[in-house]
Order: sequence, then C-alpha cells, then structure tokens
Amino acid sequence: MTDSTRHLYDTVADTYARVLPDLGAEAASDLDLIAAFAGIVPEGREPVLDAGCGTGRLLPHLSHLGLAPLAGVDLSPAMAAHARRVAPTAAIEVAALTALPFADGGVRGILCWYAIIHSDAVELAAIAKEAARVLVGGGPFLLGFQAGTGDRVVERAYGHDVLLRAVLHEPDEVADVLDHAGFDIVSAQRRGPRAHEKHPQGFVLARRRREAASSASLTDVAL
Repeated sequence: MTDSTRHLYDTVADTYARVLPDLGAEAASDLDLIAAFAGIVPEGREPVLDAGCGTGRLLPHLSHLGLAPLAGVDLSPAMAAHARRVAPTAAIEVAALTALPFADGGVRGILCWYAIIHSDAVELAAIAKEAARVLVGGGPFLLGFQAGTGDRVVERAYGHDVLLRAVLHEPDEVADVLDHAGFDIVSAQRRGPRAHEKHPQGFVLARRRREAASSASLTDVAL
C-alpha cells in the first residue's frame, strides 16, 4: 500500500493542512496522553520523533511541551513540505515507518499519531521492530489510531477523487505487538467516538525495554 498511500496524501496535503491545522480535533484526554508521553522522554541530545508527522500539526505542541530537538518523517513529500513550513526548526525527512533514517538508539521518543491506520498486522510488527531499533532504552512510544477490527473505506478522501483505505486496530492487539518487539506497556486505552468520529479511538503508550546485561559482563563483574 506504500505507493497508493503516498499518492493519497500527496493529493490531499493542501486540503488536509487547511482542515486540520492544529490539535483542535483532539479530545482533552488525547492531549493528556501526549503530555504523559512528553513527561517520560529521557534526557539527552537525540531528537524526539513525530513518526508519520503529516503536515506537522503536532510538532509545535511537542515543542510547547518542552521537547527538543524535534524530528519528523512522513511517507508523502507534499505532507513533509507542509511540516517543514509549520516547524522550521525540526528535521523533517521523507521516509517510511518501516525504514526510519536514524541510527540504532538514535531517538529519545516516538509519537506515532494516527500513522498506522494504513498498516496491517504484518506491517505493524515491522513498524514496532523499527521503532525499537531507533529508540534509546527507556524511550517512550505513543501510538494513536482508530480502534476496532477490519477495514474502512472512504471513496472521496478530503473531497478529492482518491480512495482512502484504513485498517482498524484494537489497543490490546497493538500492545501485544509492541511487547513482542521489546517494549514494556505503560497503558493501552480505548475511548468511544465523539460527535465527529465514526469509530472508537485507541491509544498505546509503551517504553523501549532496557537491554539486560550480557552474561559476559555479569561474569566479568563476578570475577
């Protein structure tokens, strides 16, 4: 779905930026979760990543919460171009969530806000594995997504002649995927839809599991 997803968001980028310019569509509890995520990002010089940053609407809020430096990646060049204008001090790159342009342990936290909605179970596992690779030990990973099972289809997304196919995920299932990828689960939540939402919403907050000391190093200490 990579090519079709990129085409979709390249097509709707300008409309998306106009319709969703900020976090006005988020519930108060959603913002509380983002604040909780920010509160457990460890100190360091590595960036905090908005993975699937879209037009960059969350980046100013992350900056307001005291997170810096910031980085963002998005599959769509048109969406990334908007993000660079919205957050000129953030390092924005075009990349897939399964191939993040960072070294191992190269980021301190990852926010993935409604960026897995086009990913099936197999791709979600690959995204979780890649997030575990680039996160420092103890670094948080917060995902927001539409909750449920199966797919949904929007035939004219954002008023354009493009098809949007989305995958619904249950929070407990996402949490299981993260656990297998090397994360400790902090919370897995599901809230009901509000007036403008057609589906329940899911959220999982996790932390990259710290690697246990190797048996060789334990032997050295014992000696």
